[in-house]
Amino acid sequence: MRLLLLIAFLMTFATFAEARNEYLNSYSSNCKYGDVEVRIQQDRHDTDYLYGDSDYESDNNSVSLSFRKYLGVSKRMCDEQNEILLENENLRQELELLKVCQRYADRPLPPQFSTVEKHCKGLRARPERTKSEEPAWDEMKKKYIEENPGKDLYNPKKSTLDMPPEGFELPIPTN
Repeated sequence: MRLLLLIAFLMTFATFAEARNEYLNSYSSNCKYGDVEVRIQQDRHDTDYLYGDSDYESDNNSVSLSFRKYLGVSKRMCDEQNEILLENENLRQELELLKVCQRYADRPLPPQFSTVEKHCKGLRARPERTKSEEPAWDEMKKKYIEENPGKDLYNPKKSTLDMPPEGFELPIPTN
């Protein structure tokens, strides 16, 4: 009973999951096959002794060089993976530019948007379709019929079937 109450309580805070496109997600890291690290460190100690007159001071300075090699990861593999990550990042930017350019390609833009204008140069905005009473499919079909008058198309006004001539025999199945 307590378990059901706990589940019901937790469900009150649950939210619906939203779908996301992860195929071009820009990840925060790239592939590494090793690291080199240089470190300089200085330690200073000052100690007063309770007994006696001596004070003890010490300075420690150190320089270290560390190299880490990640096992199972080669330079070639990292180069290929980093190239793919860079290609995906460029593709993601180009797809975003296409969305922007479709809206702003043929419009005169103010000087603040010179970068958008430069990247969208040569692209045309998508032609806008004029609204009509007929569905787009019917318009496309009429246009095709006008362009190809000799083609035999299904015409719902002519719904008769051509019957085979008198004395026509159907072939006998072989299997």
